[in-house]
Amino acid sequence: MVAKTRSSKSITPIEDEIMDVKPIITNSKIKKPKLVAKVKPKLIKSHSDLEDLLTHIAIPKDLALPQEYINYHTSDFIEGIRHILKVDPSLYPVIVHSNFERFNINKVAKNNALIHDYWYNLVSSVIAQQISGSAAKSIESKFKQLFQDEIPTPAKTLSFTHEELRSVGFSNSKVKYVMDISEAFNDPSHKLTNINFYQDSRIEDIILELCKLKGIGPWSAKMFAIFTLEKMNVFAEDDLGIARGMARYLKIRPEYFKLIKNESANHEPTQLLLKRKTKFASKENSKRNWIPIHDAYVKYIAEKFSPYKTVFMMILWRLSSTNIDVLSKLDE
Repeated sequence: MVAKTRSSKSITPIEDEIMDVKPIITNSKIKKPKLVAKVKPKLIKSHSDLEDLLTHIAIPKDLALPQEYINYHTSDFIEGIRHILKVDPSLYPVIVHSNFERFNINKVAKNNALIHDYWYNLVSSVIAQQISGSAAKSIESKFKQLFQDEIPTPAKTLSFTHEELRSVGFSNSKVKYVMDISEAFNDPSHKLTNINFYQDSRIEDIILELCKLKGIGPWSAKMFAIFTLEKMNVFAEDDLGIARGMARYLKIRPEYFKLIKNESANHEPTQLLLKRKTKFASKENSKRNWIPIHDAYVKYIAEKFSPYKTVFMMILWRLSSTNIDVLSKLDE
């Protein structure tokens, strides 16, 4: 009698398809294929910089901006853009490929900030520190609820107890910061409650005064100067997005970077800064796909675009793909 062999049809389609593993038949017995865990394909990050993707945008000889682009932005911002293009015409494609929403002429007109808005924007910046955007919105919403149907004010804020402010999600330190800012803006004799101080003072003096407030450091003060006061000559070389944007800016301009190094060799302030460790120095096993430029060079290059360093910052943020809406949430 001939022994019956097992037909290959007994292998199920599912077994046959799992990871393309073919069953091995030995001694008339079928060994079940081992299930191999599927490995998720690794996401491949694009190393293409924004400027590499905009080569299709022609740079006109006269550097004329599209009329629609001009109409969208404030006159001060457009003046700044024209100045930037005089310094570096090669930035034209990055500038015109999309609008800078934060400097929309209609948005600025609607947000004609007063001293009260200055206070609230500073409080909002403290709320947003070191937490996610969604957490900040939640805390800010609860903070507003403390005022019930009234408009939040410094005076009313000072009437709340420490526990009441803690109940909305403030840490102990943030309660102190909010109270300190409110005390300053509740004092009619304080510099920060005088509108002329903001209009007539040097930006350095405004930032210095803001930094006297608890919870407001140089970076927060500069963001306030940019997005609330709309000052056109502010630059934050200690910002991660700016550092990344500058690295990408110089990556395709190596000859310009060499020129900057030679030019700044006799510039004492730059040479002193070069002796310090740069804030965003490359670390071992860093996953960055960009090489940080020393703060000293970042600051030196920014001066080339004065008195419109703020506009240059916007362009660097764009090059670094930084979400400016997150930074400008001060006036939401």
